[in-house]
Order: sequence, then structure tokens, then C-alpha cells
Amino acid sequence: MGEMIAMKKTLIYLIAVFALLQCTPQISSDDLAWPAVKPENKPGTYWWWMGSAVDEKGLTYNLDNLADAGIGTAHVIPIYGVKGEEQHYIDFLSPEWMKMLSYTVDKAGKRKMNIDMSTTTGWPFGGSHVTPQYAASKIEFEVISLRGGATLKKKIDTLNLQAVNAFAGDGRTINLLEKSDKNGKLNWTAPSCKWQVYILHKRGTGQKVKRAAPGNVGLVLDPFSVNALEYYLERYNKAFAGYKGIKLRAQYHDSYEYYGADWTNGLFEKFKKRYGYDLRLHLPAILDTNRINPYIKADYRRLLAELHLQYIKRWSDWAHQKGWITRNEAHGAPGNLLDLYAASDIPETETFGSRKFKIPGIRFIKENNSPSVPPNPLIIKFASSAAHVAGKQLIASETGTWLRDHYKAALSQVKPEIDELFYCGVNHIFYHGNAYSPQDAQWPGWIFYASTHFEKENTLWNAFSDLNQYVARCQSVLQSGRPANDILLYWPVEDVYHAFPKLLIKQMNVHTIDWFEDSEFGKTAAYLDKKGYSFDYISDAQLLNVKYTDGSLVVNGNSYKTIVIPKTQHMPLNTWKQLERIAEEGGKIIFQDSLPADVPGFAQREKRRAELKKSESQLKFRKLGDCGLEKADMDGGSFFLCKKIDTALRQCNVKAEAIVHYDLKFIRRKNKDGYYYFIANFSDKKIDGWLPFSVKFKSAVIYDPRCSDKIGLAGVREKKDYSEVYLQLKPGESFIVRTLTNEKADYKKWAYIKPVGEPYGIGGEWQVDFISGGPQLPASFKTEELRSWTVLGDNAAESFGGSARYRLQFNLPHVKADDWILDLGKVCESARVKLNGKEVGNLWSVPFNIPACQYLRKGKNLIEIEITNLAANRIRDLDRRGVDWRKFFFVNIFYKKFDASHWPLMESGLIGPVTLTPVKYLDF
Repeated sequence: MGEMIAMKKTLIYLIAVFALLQCTPQISSDDLAWPAVKPENKPGTYWWWMGSAVDEKGLTYNLDNLADAGIGTAHVIPIYGVKGEEQHYIDFLSPEWMKMLSYTVDKAGKRKMNIDMSTTTGWPFGGSHVTPQYAASKIEFEVISLRGGATLKKKIDTLNLQAVNAFAGDGRTINLLEKSDKNGKLNWTAPSCKWQVYILHKRGTGQKVKRAAPGNVGLVLDPFSVNALEYYLERYNKAFAGYKGIKLRAQYHDSYEYYGADWTNGLFEKFKKRYGYDLRLHLPAILDTNRINPYIKADYRRLLAELHLQYIKRWSDWAHQKGWITRNEAHGAPGNLLDLYAASDIPETETFGSRKFKIPGIRFIKENNSPSVPPNPLIIKFASSAAHVAGKQLIASETGTWLRDHYKAALSQVKPEIDELFYCGVNHIFYHGNAYSPQDAQWPGWIFYASTHFEKENTLWNAFSDLNQYVARCQSVLQSGRPANDILLYWPVEDVYHAFPKLLIKQMNVHTIDWFEDSEFGKTAAYLDKKGYSFDYISDAQLLNVKYTDGSLVVNGNSYKTIVIPKTQHMPLNTWKQLERIAEEGGKIIFQDSLPADVPGFAQREKRRAELKKSESQLKFRKLGDCGLEKADMDGGSFFLCKKIDTALRQCNVKAEAIVHYDLKFIRRKNKDGYYYFIANFSDKKIDGWLPFSVKFKSAVIYDPRCSDKIGLAGVREKKDYSEVYLQLKPGESFIVRTLTNEKADYKKWAYIKPVGEPYGIGGEWQVDFISGGPQLPASFKTEELRSWTVLGDNAAESFGGSARYRLQFNLPHVKADDWILDLGKVCESARVKLNGKEVGNLWSVPFNIPACQYLRKGKNLIEIEITNLAANRIRDLDRRGVDWRKFFFVNIFYKKFDASHWPLMESGLIGPVTLTPVKYLDF
């Protein structure tokens, strides 16, 4: 009887478990595959037209190469020409140029590629039709000191004269323009007191378009004038009036490089209309470093910022009227970068130079690298934050500018730079870049001076399509769903406007970043990032669009848990009132250290300051324990005041991602079933263990973006408030982890491995045959010692750029193993591997290893490894032989005369050691 009861209980239990399993949603294997790749998922490239010396045959050749390699968008940038090709130059926007553009767009469309173009040649906006009236300008001033009773007799140049004002030590101001005649003759006797006379002129900066193409050499445009922009764009309206066929995708504005521009026509009038007072009466407050009034200078800087924002918005509106979208690099501007990025359809950031990663095998040789420090990743987040907060899908980056000196950059060095951009929120990579080059051009073809050369003529082209497939897979995920960041971090740009008293304006670029790193905002961002919190920056204007809805702070469809206000000196009154409204609706807002100290700007400052202080004084903060946290209830929500931000974030249910404590970088995006995590290992340590995620989920899937089919169910452990995934991630690797909140996945398991023996060295006599490249194929050789072919081969091997095949027969050891990991050791620079005549894979990034069991057999095996080196040794050979190949502007990475003849030889080929490691599969 007892056995019968036990059997019934077991049966009931099994039925219950079966019913539970039946109720658990299942997700099919088809739903777990990589998203279908669209053109915008693929990487794009800057595509320089040198002298616009293009023709239909060459365009077809170049576009076919790009399309075959996996490029989704080519960005046309006409620049300077090639010596000897002058007869083929085509003037920018001429009928012939427009014909070539139309052919390009049509041909690209047939290859499912997009075409973007710069609204200029070279950079920035400007050109042959820009007259001094519409050109970028600056203020020049003269200060004359005199005592009371002294007479100033002076002939003043009336051309572009802006102001002549006298300022007394006791505060009096006199407009001397009224006391000069129409010819500019001034005869004025100063009243009693010490006086300073300021004479201001608007002068052109004299800057011309940098690297301009034929037909567009001329002055740079005024970046603070919509009127100047309207005049400028009229030339484009006429050029495109008869344009037919497939449309361009986008117009492009490069990073703000309007050097020295700090003035515009009618600035005094615009200032008075904006702020209600006359700036001419306060010139020492912005021009005399000993008498600076930061509130007045902030008004002046804010006006220029607003004028440039209007300029970018008008340009974007113009493009939309033509049926195009826009890409804008806002960095460098003396304005609110978040608003400027958001004013375009695709905010675009940039990298310049190279990061010194800790990843073993990523070379960093000082002599090969730019002295410019690459951008702080937190600066890159300005573009992605602007896109997220504005509800825009694509965030682009100019990628690989001056990554290494010419032809010294390997794809293994490119990958971590791209991975860094991914974790910063970028999802639309543009290589910098690729130059149009005729098929019959002398090697190395036509090339641009500041790029990493992603041209077909470069040896790295052998594995370029593999890199592009990696980027496309990552971007197909990173462009899907929605951003999943918890925090909106307020950027008090007014604190920047009020700082830097010795400067007239402060440009916020990506290299000189004291405006960021030295600020309380920058320090808070760095802390949040280090601790693993996910956040986006938000501006004053963007903050006005935030609503509290269904328990979340929502802006343009994206939701957040809280707003963090770093220690802030100057907050606009409208921003403060908006924060109050959000809290009254139910939102939770965190102030670090203190409430805002003051309002920005000069006009009616005391009235606005009093209103802010009155509002702040009405808050009733109470202490929450002894953790330095205070709380003020605001109807439905709260204001928090904290010393340690973590304590306040816990009150807002914001969790950090603990995986950052393993030296991993991540970005998280929401999808319909859960989340996508992109995770990269930039450290020198192998990750092998259970990693906590901040969210709970039933199951997870791991994707290796280097491979189309390396997908599998992860080992998952559910905890009380979070879940864990078992990850094995070597230095240099990056995975995507897809979490499924409520569903179980129907898919094969991820191949977790554990060595079951020591690595077995593959040795013997290697047969080495050079198979493609130049300037000539070196002689074949045999060797038992793997070293650079520059020391193992003949003299021709020293100058060779191309590929060689390494062949060796070896015996597979008699070891019981579930799989074997083939490791090539050191590779210079990519390796296409075959085992027993079957393709195993193309290894182009660190680590250079791959599972090989399915290609191995008992006993004898044949391994063939096709190694491709960099083209640096071939460039060195050209200069050593005195070949005249630089028929265009060309400098080295230090902007000095380029000469590779003195370069040391770069290692080339298979350096090894080559090993096979037996492993067993782990089951979770």
C-alpha cells in the first residue's frame, strides 16, 4: 500500500512538472539566429575622391570591391588631387561631377549599398563661392588707455567696425561711435577718471577649406549664421535641381573645425534681443582677463552655441526637404554637444589614434602610434546618449583615423578599437577609410594621408571581409531593440560656459577634455562607469521632454529609473522647475553633494537666483539612517541628496552590473524577450566562471560574432534577485549574450571546454611557398624553426607584402578528447587555416585559436596555413629604392615628411608556436 501511495505521489509530481514545462514559453531556433543583415548593419567607409578624378569604369571597380568585401555605405568626400592626373579632375558640383555622383548612387543601389556625401569637399563647410560676408569671422580689438583730460585723436578703420566704447574706472560707459565722423575720424577728450577705449572689428579668420577638391577651394563658412548657410546651400540647390535616379542616403557635417571663429554678423543685435541688455556696454567683462564677469561671458558663449545649433538644424531641415537624412560630428563645437548631436538623424563621434590595450598580442609600438591620446570612452558616450535620449536608432563613428602609421595597422588592432566603440553605444561604424583608386594605378594606389588604409591594394584586404562580417553581426544586434540604461546623468553645460576665464570661447573637443574630466559631471560619469551603472547623458533642453509614466522616466520611448544631478554650480531655472514637476509626478531625482548653487547668466540674475533659492528652501529633507542620504518627498516622487551616490541609487532600484569587476566592458539593450548584452574582454586575464547579471532570466544564449554559427545555450543559474551566466572569455574576445526573461530556448548548448592535457606542439619541417603579393614572389623555403620570413627567406622576402602558405604533416596524438583547440601562437598578421584540405577558418584577431576536432583524423594530418603580413615592408622597399610613388599630399603619423626607408623590418608570417590542446566539454 505504501508503495502505491509513493507511486501516485511521484506520478502527480511528474504531471505537475510536465504541466509547468508545457506552460513555460519556448523560443524556436529560428528566433535565436542572427538577425538578417541589412545595408546599414554593415560597416560604412569614408571614400575619398582625389581630385574627383573618377570615371564610370573606376567607380564600378571600386564599388564592386567594397560591396564584395561587405561594406554597406560609402561616404563620398572629394579632396585634393593626384599629380599627373590634372587632366582628369572634375570640378565639384559641375554637371560632369553630378553625372558621376548619379552613376555612383545608381551602381551602389544595385549592389544594395548606400551612398552618403559631405556637404562640402574636405572639411569643414565652405568653398569657392563663400565671400567674406559669409565667411567665418573673429573679433579683433584694440584697447587704448588714457587719463581724464587727455584727447584721443585717431583715424578708425570703418570696415566691419563693430564698436568703439570708452569705459571709466568708476563704471561709466560712453559710445564713441557717435562721436566719430563718417570717415572714422575720432577726436575725443576724456572726462575726469581713468579710461579705456575698446575698438572692435569683425575680421575674417582667413581659414580655407581643408584638403579642398578642385572647384571648391575657398573660405570656410560662418558656423553661427543661418543666413550664411542659406546662401551656401543655394549652390547645392542648383546642382541637384536636375538630379534624377536613386537618392543619396545622407549629407554629412564633419567635426567642428572652424578654427578661430568667435563672431558673426549682427552679434550685438542678436545678443540684445536674446538677453535684453547691450553687450557693447560690458566689453571688458568678456575681453579683459582681469575684469571678466563669468555671467556675461556665459551669455555670450551661450548665444554662439544657440546660433550654431540653429545652423545645424537648418542644414538638417534642408537635407530632409531633399529626401536625405544627416550625419553630424558635433564634437569640437563651443556649444551643447548633446543638443548638437541630437539635431541630426545620425549623431557621429570619432576615434583618432590608438588605445594601448592590455590584451596580450596587441602590439603597441610608440614609434608607430600617434602622440594624440585617443578619446576617453566617456566622451564617445555624448553621441550615443544624444541618440538614445532623442529616440534615434543609429549612432555612427569615424573609425580608425591615424590608428597606426601607414600600413602598420593590423585588423587584430582594429577590432578592440571597434569593440570599445560598441560598448560606448556606437552601432554604425564608418572606417577612415578608403580612397578611390583606378584599377591600373601604380601600387599602392591612391591613398589618403590620415587613414588606416582599408583599400583592396593593402594586404589586410585578405581578411577585411571577415572583419566586416563581425561588425555586421554585432551591429545587427546593437541596432535592434532599445537602449536599456537606468540613469539619466544631467550635463550642466552652464558650468562650462561660466568657466575658463582666459578663453573667449571654449571648444569641447575629443582630445583636450579638461572641460569634461576636471568637472564634477565628468567625475560622476567616471564613477558610474567604473561601478557598472548604465547611463545616458541628458541636456537642459532634452530634460524638458522627460515624462514620468507608469513608474518610469520616459523620453522619446526610452525609459529610465532616475535622474542624477552631479554637483552643479549653475542650473537654469526652467531646468529646476522641470525637475520639480517630474518629482511631483512620481519621479526620483538624485542630487550629489548639494543642490544647485546658482542660476546662469547675467540678465535678471538676482530675480532668478532668489526664485531658485526660495524653491530650494521649501524642500524638507530628512535623513535616512547614517549613510549620508537625505530625502525630500515631492507628492508622488522624491528628491534625494547624497554624499555617496550608490546609497541613493539603491533607493531608486538601480543595480550595477557586477561584470565590470572582472575587467569586462558591456552595453545592454532591450528586446521583446529580454536583453542583449555586448561584452568585451580588454584585460589580460581569461574569464572562466559564473558571472552575475543585474537582471533575472530563465535562459540565455551566447553568440560569438566572429562566426555565423557559433551560437549556443549558456549555463544559467537563477538567484533571488538576479541570474548568472557561465562565461569563458579570453583576452581580446567579445561575445553577445541574449537573455530570455520568461522563455526556455530550443537550441544546442554552448561548447564550454576544459583542457584534459598539455598543448601538443605541431612541429617538423614546414614547407613555405609565397602565393600572392609583391613586388615579387620570394623563393620557397623549408624550415623547422618558425620565425619571421624576413629572416628565413631570401632577400625578396624582406620587401614582400602578401601571402605565403605554410604546409606540414603531423601525427595526431592518441589522447581521448571531445575536441582539439588549434592555437597558432603569434601570427603576423592573419591566417587562413585548412586541415586535410578542408577550410577551418580565417583567424584575423586575438586570440589566434579555433576548435579543430571535426577536421582532424587519426594518424597523419595535413595542416595548411595561409599567412598574410602587413604592407609596411613593401612601402619601406619603395622608399629605399627611391621610387616616386607619393603623387599626392602625404605625411607620416607625426605630420612630418613621410620616409619609410629607415623603418625597421616588421615581423611577417607564422611565428608560432603552433599547438593542439585536447579538451573536454563541460555540461551545465
